[in-house]
Amino acid sequence: MRAAMARAFRGAAAPLLSYYAISVVVPLLNGGAGRAAPFLEHVCFVLLVPPVLIVITGLKGSTKGGPR
Repeated sequence: MRAAMARAFRGAAAPLLSYYAISVVVPLLNGGAGRAAPFLEHVCFVLLVPPVLIVITGLKGSTKGGPR
């Protein structure tokens, strides 16, 4: 199961970093931090939801039977 999780995160690393750059860094550079509460909520959502979805997907994939 640990190998499946590592494989899931390795496969998602480049797209996830691109997503973080676009979803957090660009608004930050455009002054989005000036509206502190909404921006902080956005950052928390952006940083927490994708890893949770990757874990769920990795667990789902690790329970499938058959050859690997």
